[in-house]
Order: sequence, then structure tokens, then C-alpha cells
Amino acid sequence: MTGATHFPRRLRQIATGRVASIAFSVGATNVLRIFSSMTLTRLLDSAAYGVVGVITSVAYMLTMLSDVGIYDFLVRHEEGDQRDFLDQMWTVRLIRGIVLTVVMILIAKPITLFLDKPELAPVVAIWSLSFLFDGLSSLAFATAVRRQQLWRLSMMELAANVLTLVVSITIAALTHSYWSMIGGMLTGAAAKTILSYVLFGEGRRRWHFNAARSRELWSFSRYIAVSSILSLLILQSDKVVLARIMPLSAYGLYAIAVTLAAAPVGLATPYAIRVLFAVYSKKVREDRERLRDIIYPTRRKVVLLYLAGVGGMIGAAPLIIEILYDPRYRGVTPYLQLLLISSALRMPSLAAKQVLIAIGRTSEQLIGNIACIVWLAVGGAVGLATGNILLLVAIVGTVEVPNLICFLYSLQRRHLVVWHEEAYGVAALLAGGALGYAVNLAGMMIAGR
Repeated sequence: MTGATHFPRRLRQIATGRVASIAFSVGATNVLRIFSSMTLTRLLDSAAYGVVGVITSVAYMLTMLSDVGIYDFLVRHEEGDQRDFLDQMWTVRLIRGIVLTVVMILIAKPITLFLDKPELAPVVAIWSLSFLFDGLSSLAFATAVRRQQLWRLSMMELAANVLTLVVSITIAALTHSYWSMIGGMLTGAAAKTILSYVLFGEGRRRWHFNAARSRELWSFSRYIAVSSILSLLILQSDKVVLARIMPLSAYGLYAIAVTLAAAPVGLATPYAIRVLFAVYSKKVREDRERLRDIIYPTRRKVVLLYLAGVGGMIGAAPLIIEILYDPRYRGVTPYLQLLLISSALRMPSLAAKQVLIAIGRTSEQLIGNIACIVWLAVGGAVGLATGNILLLVAIVGTVEVPNLICFLYSLQRRHLVVWHEEAYGVAALLAGGALGYAVNLAGMMIAGR
């Protein structure tokens, strides 16, 4: 009888736990993303996705250039729940948001001229509002993780995504313009700012600039800041190069592949930074000597399922594109398969990275990013010299390889790697790929292709 009552209790714990909240959020987000993509690709042409791809790339560049590690600093800090500390961090973040808004407006014209897309300057300038919304929001993105209010965080993100979808589709149906996606995303960003206060009871934050605290933040995050600049080169160099050498219609296909390949990363990133980082940081604060005991048991099931799932996406990519889009978008398939390699390796790479940050080894990110830069520079030079677009995408799709190797090497030096656990991950990826390929063949046969 005890076992019978224990089983439902265990199911409730799983259903209401941290991983479930992330799985729900990612699942719901991806359902919305797929529905949005299927709908908008029928209302808009591929050039619209090219426009959005260019704008979001510019915004991402500014975001990474100004990354000062506030999230990591806040989650790890012993004073992370104190009002004065939170007000000081909110002030730093608001200053950053205002500066980024002004900078994006100023660079809108020159950067679109550089990309040979000058007609996009007004769109880039208007998109700067997203930085202001972000700066005005509460610190719930970090405090909710520290307090493990993950379900509430997921609800906030879901509500903003639903509003983005509704506004985008409504405007697209009326205008058939890329402005529909811009308007939808800005509306969602504004809603997220409001909800960050309403759902978390944060109350009103107050301006409190503290020079000593800012210096402490910089002391912790200086390696993160440099690493973020290199991450910018790693994650955006492909988009800058391809946006310049490809017409918007062709670049739109690549942008769709980037969006689809990012779907599984939408699980890897929040799982790593909201669950693993919180668990590892707490263990380091309480009993650092026992950290090794929890690294793999904490992540094992989720990482293996993730790798098997992404492997399945790689194998079944042609069928996925055939189901989601009309024949005009079949060119997305090879881009998607190559980019998914990086998506697969992102999970074990992020998991290893959280251990290093938890033990205060933020400099290891810099080393890993330098290795990635070398990888991109050498491979990209060959791709540009030969004019081979697929080779350039393949280099991007495998860029996580040197990063993962560097992280594992650093952890091995501290006796924190269990190699047979890493081998299980490789096996899961290959098994998923084989199963996905089999499903793809069966699906194509049924479809008569």
C-alpha cells in the first residue's frame, strides 16, 4: 500500500518539478513557433524572414558586446535576495538597456549599408525599443531561478509568446509585410516587462547606483564579458557573412533553418542555466568537495533524451521540412541538418560550462571561445575561398566541437569528468539519428517521394 501511494506522489513531484516546468515551457514555445512558422510562411515570402534575421542578428551583436554577467553574478551571490543588492543590479541593467537603445538607433544606417541592405535602417532603429523594455523589466529572469520559481517563469514566457504569435499573425493577415513579425515581437517584449513585475511580486525597483558593487560585478564578469564578445563572433559571423553574400530570398531559407535548429537549444539553455547552474552553485556553497558526486546524476536522463531527440531531428529533417512547409522551402533541409549538429553538442557543452562557472572558473569560457574562433577562421576562409555555402554552414554546424573539448579538458584536470557518461551521450545521438533516418524513409515512401 505504501508503494501504491508513493507512485502517484512521485508522479506529482515529476509533473510539478523543475525539469517539467522547462519541458512544458519549451514544448509550448516550440508548438507556438511551429504554428507561427507554418502560418506566416503562407502569408509572407522568404524575404520577410531574411529581414527579421538581419535585425535580430544586429540586436544580438549589441547584446553580446555588452554582456557583463549579471545573471551569473546574481544567482551565485550571497546577497542575491537583499533589496539593496537587487536595486543596484537593476540600475546597472537599466543603464545598459538605455545605452543599447541609443547605440542601435545610431548604428542603424551604417550597419545596414555595410550589409548592403540600406532599406532596413528604419526597422533596425525601431527594434532598439526591445533593449529599453528589457532594461525596464524586473530581475525575475535571475531571482526566479535563484528561488526556483521556474513554473512562474515559464508562465510569463508562455504568455508573452502567445501574445507575440497573435499580434504577428493578425498584422500579417492584414498587411502581408515583415512588419507583422517586428510588431509581434516588440509587443511580446513589452508584455514580458510588465509580467515580470505582476507575476513575481517584485514591486517597484528604485534607482541605486553603487560604484563599489559595479566594480565587484566587473571583477567577477570580466572574463565573461570578453568571452561574450568572442561568442558574438562565433554565433553571428555566419549571419553577417551570409547576409552579405546571399539575396534576401536565399538568406531567408537559412534564417528558417537557424530558427528550427534553435528549437532544441531552447530546452538546453534554460535547463543548463536554471536547473544545473542553480544545483551546482548551491552544492559549491554548501559542500564543494562532493560536487563530483552530483554532476552526472543531476543531468543524465535529460541530456541523453535531448541528444537522442536532436539526433532524430537530423535524420528526419527532410520529412520535417516536407510536413511543415510547401515545396518552395525544401532548400532549408541541408542547412537544418548541419546546424543541428551544433544544437546537439550544445547541451553537454552548456552542462560542462555550468560546472566551471559554479566553481568560479569563468576564464575557461574565454579559452573555449578562442578555440571556436580559430575553427571558424580556418574553416570559413576555406569556404569563402571556394565559394562553397554548404561548407560555410558545415563549419558553423560543428563549431561547438572545440568548445566542448576545451570544457571537458578543463573539468578533467579537476577530476570532474566521467568518460563513460560522455560516451553514453554519443551513443544516444547516433541512435536517435538512425531512428530519425528510418522514420524519414518511411514517411517519404508514404508520401510517394
